[in-house]
Amino acid sequence: MGNNILQYIILFVIVLIRYFLIAGIAFVVFYKLFSKKFSKNKIQGSFPKKEDYIREILQSTQITFIIAGVGLLMLKTPLKAYTKVYENLSDYSLWWIPISVVLAMVVQDTYFYWMHRTVHHPIFFKQIHLLHHKSNNPSPWTSYSFHLFEGILEALIVPIIFILIPMHPIAIILFVFIGFTINVYGHLGYEIAPKWLRHSFLFEMMNTSTHHNMHHAKFKENYGLYFRFWDRLMKTEHPDYVKIYDRIQKRRFGIYMHKSFTLKSTFLFIVAIGIACMMISFKVSKEIKGKWKDNNQGGVLRLYEKVGLYFDLFIEADNPEEKNENRKFGAVFLMKNGNKKRSSE
Repeated sequence: MGNNILQYIILFVIVLIRYFLIAGIAFVVFYKLFSKKFSKNKIQGSFPKKEDYIREILQSTQITFIIAGVGLLMLKTPLKAYTKVYENLSDYSLWWIPISVVLAMVVQDTYFYWMHRTVHHPIFFKQIHLLHHKSNNPSPWTSYSFHLFEGILEALIVPIIFILIPMHPIAIILFVFIGFTINVYGHLGYEIAPKWLRHSFLFEMMNTSTHHNMHHAKFKENYGLYFRFWDRLMKTEHPDYVKIYDRIQKRRFGIYMHKSFTLKSTFLFIVAIGIACMMISFKVSKEIKGKWKDNNQGGVLRLYEKVGLYFDLFIEADNPEEKNENRKFGAVFLMKNGNKKRSSE
């Protein structure tokens, strides 16, 4: 019991340090040290009041308790057996680490979009989501400033992702760091996107600080977290978003020509990326069956099941040269004449 409490305290402190470190650096840079230098980047002309910052920090600290608690439940209790979290890097291709991070972001963005629209329903808005919208001119401290119940809804994405997507602790750390950094950027209050973004397909896919700032200012539309896809598909993106974004960028960089990508072309690009990820992750197993001993070639291999067939991947061999060769090229073979060495890791 005492060990669990200590683990919870450690995790809580880590999450809290992450909040104050990332949000704090952004606040100091843009709101204290270089606010005049970045004046052209400011999305809204005014600044939040001191009491707004205090409320946001106190509320975010409270939500940190929930985030730490859900993380502890999923990783340090018997519930971990129901997740696909793995600790051995050799269980999956190294390519799977960045792919799993991207997939986790897609899953979270989808969950967030529909959850976000739900709490904007009149039945829930005043009781749950209004607290977050008290920051109608958000700052980096707004990132975790939620009602207690909304904090629980936000944290529920953790078990969903862990149950659906195999993730190594390295991938989890990357996902958490990238996700919160984007969250801070969304609430930054300044548009810092580079000029080239407007000319690329990424602008049609990704949210910007302007995109989410408009949601806080207008209390509707622009519900997405990382991507614009759901807002564009469901026609919930504010019709003036691109115009306002261009106005801010014109103030920063002057007049420049731009080109646009259609929703159809963006969707096709996402499909292409998805197919590429599937091809790259061919060696990623849906189910690990354990380590086996090959009688013919003299080596230990890991058994995978894919599309109803069994494949094996060499992890060590009696012959060192053969081991190096197989590991170099990631040799995968159809399972033949194998005897089980041990049933589990």
